Amino acid sequence: MRRQLRSFTSLVLAAAFVVVAFSGAILYCSPKGRVAHWTGWTMLGLEKEEWSGLHINFALLFLLAGGLHWFLNWDLFWSYLRSKQGRRWNYAGQMTAIAAIAAVFLAGTLLWFPPFSTILWGNAQLQDYWELHSPRPPAPHAEEFRLRRFANTIGLSLDDLKDALRKEGYVVESDFMTVRQLAEQRNGVPSDVLAAVQKHFPTAGSKPPGCQGKGGSRAAP
Repeated sequence: MRRQLRSFTSLVLAAAFVVVAFSGAILYCSPKGRVAHWTGWTMLGLEKEEWSGLHINFALLFLLAGGLHWFLNWDLFWSYLRSKQGRRWNYAGQMTAIAAIAAVFLAGTLLWFPPFSTILWGNAQLQDYWELHSPRPPAPHAEEFRLRRFANTIGLSLDDLKDALRKEGYVVESDFMTVRQLAEQRNGVPSDVLAAVQKHFPTAGSKPPGCQGKGGSRAAP
């Protein structure tokens, strides 16, 4: 029974490792949250939050399975340590090497020196790429704004915003609707809503809030 449990735990560890490694690679290459939400970014049909959820939960599974694996193999592990302690030079050398490797990874990450800084820099460059080549939200989490706040953010009056949306076929059921809810009406993404409004008010959202004033954008002919 113990042998079967060890085998089962090893397989769980392997499966969890694959998912954690793959989801980590996806998240490394993904855009920042504000861009992912605004553009409806997905990878293999999953949104960024779903990839993040998979990564976290499978990392937890990996830790739990790893702890159980350690428990089931404690006698072997302890026997290994005792045999190494009998050869003090080899044991001390291995412990020193392990501590040194951990220290290098810790210092390299916190003090930002290569190759650790290069890995983190690459992640930042990928996120910058997504921001440069994707529609930018007028404000962080604009997809969750209700209509009045969204109108103020992009420099329109609420009436102008609602009028533009209706002309583009959106059904404005309430001023309390969010941009995300409007996008879902058309099976679109939040950036589509602003693009629809900009057909009638081309400069909407192109200036910081408060610079345009209510209804300040000129309607497209």
